[in-house]
Amino acid sequence: MGRCARSRLCREADARYGAGTVMFLPFVLLSSGAALAGDRTPVLVSSLQARNSESQQLATLIEGFVAEKLANDPTLNVLRVEDSPDFEDYSARVYMESCPKGEVVGCTFVIGDRAKAAWAVTGSVQSVVKGTRVDIDIVDIAGSRVAVSFRSELEGGRDEAFAEGVARVLVAAIAGEVGREEDIRKGGDEEETSPEDDEAVKRELSALSKELGGFTTEIRRSNVEIEVPKLTESDIAEKSEAEGSKPWERLGMSATDYLKYKNSGLDLPTWRQRSQGRLLQVFVRVAGGVVNGPINAEYYGRYALQGVQPVDSYAAQSIETGTGAMGDVAIGFGVHPLVDVSVRFGLAGGSFQYLISQELVDAVNTEPTTVTEQQTSLFLGPRATMGLFPASNIRPTVGVGAYWMQGSGIADHILPPDELAKFPAESMILMEVFGGGELRLGENLELYAQLPISFLLSGQRVVEERNKTIDVLESIQVPTGASAIGVGFEAGLQVRLGGKKAKAASILDETDEP
Repeated sequence: MGRCARSRLCREADARYGAGTVMFLPFVLLSSGAALAGDRTPVLVSSLQARNSESQQLATLIEGFVAEKLANDPTLNVLRVEDSPDFEDYSARVYMESCPKGEVVGCTFVIGDRAKAAWAVTGSVQSVVKGTRVDIDIVDIAGSRVAVSFRSELEGGRDEAFAEGVARVLVAAIAGEVGREEDIRKGGDEEETSPEDDEAVKRELSALSKELGGFTTEIRRSNVEIEVPKLTESDIAEKSEAEGSKPWERLGMSATDYLKYKNSGLDLPTWRQRSQGRLLQVFVRVAGGVVNGPINAEYYGRYALQGVQPVDSYAAQSIETGTGAMGDVAIGFGVHPLVDVSVRFGLAGGSFQYLISQELVDAVNTEPTTVTEQQTSLFLGPRATMGLFPASNIRPTVGVGAYWMQGSGIADHILPPDELAKFPAESMILMEVFGGGELRLGENLELYAQLPISFLLSGQRVVEERNKTIDVLESIQVPTGASAIGVGFEAGLQVRLGGKKAKAASILDETDEP
């Protein structure tokens, strides 16, 4: 207690929080510091891209000046590129240093997002005859936009004053005084501001620059949406010509796969695992939909009596095209990263119509009534599905299959008179091709949809039988039978289980360059 009495900090702590607080003072200070840090706006000071060899040192120097000036503002929490988590196969600084020319804003957005920054400062530096030309972009990370971008021509010795100006513009942008989306953007889908709005930004920048000593400043753009840079085939070709081992070689993959990986936005382990695709995975699929195909049936039967003796009879049963709901369950197995084979079982709802009439020779007969009942067709068969772009969240699919299908016969609905034939349910074999897509909902769960087209390969669409001793029946209605082609739509959920494990990351992965 004696030492605390001699300490002003201890005395103030006791007065504010009560006697004996000294033992808890470290916790009080830590919590206060955490609260202050939490109230600060996280701002990334990113790399400035050198546009010529003479400006490389200047770019680093101005970046340091800007970071230093921003660090003096108590409302900001300044982050550097090194504060961003490293990528799986290279550091954040290497990523920025390897950013393609003209893509520094997109690269900064990637690093700022990974560093959890709300705002970022980036740009480019070029040595010119009269001094240094600096382009500065104030990036709103949360809004995925360039709030304001301006160009300055600096004379020698004005670097620190310029850094002070950048800091002031950034603070003004955070406060909504420049690059305000609601004031500067014209509205709708347009990205660029109007000339009147640009003049408003120029005036604000001019006032700040005059206050700091009058360096030349011109507005370039504001409120522009950010596009994250993509690796191109030309970038790959350029890396292929460079000396030394190639980044895809160090990762044990082809240049084509490396291009896909770099543009996927995924970390290396996730991309590698997803790229294994369907191989050795077990699939369980549950789907429902609508089908237009051979799911209906008809029975037509007439017979004539002379006295009590049958003298003429005709009966026919047919498979007909209809539209109805369907559902199926499938279990599959991946035999290739792109291909799985499965067996599915399903039901399709349709109708069964029948008309049965008895006629008496030399008598007036009443017109019979057609009866319609529900029927359920069963189908079972194999399928092969190809899913393209296995690492992507949205994947197109194509496939082919075959299945056996059977509905019902007349005896499943009513027992006809002995004079008429009792046809059993007809079996069919159909082939199908389909296209569709899959949407990843989780690492093991997907939503999928398919548009199948079916072709009837075998099975009698119409069977008929007539027995007569005299020709009595007239206007016999012979069923037409189903179309040979059917279509449908189905959607459902797909669960993946197991699969081949991706190659584990190695120490060489950490030395890759983008």
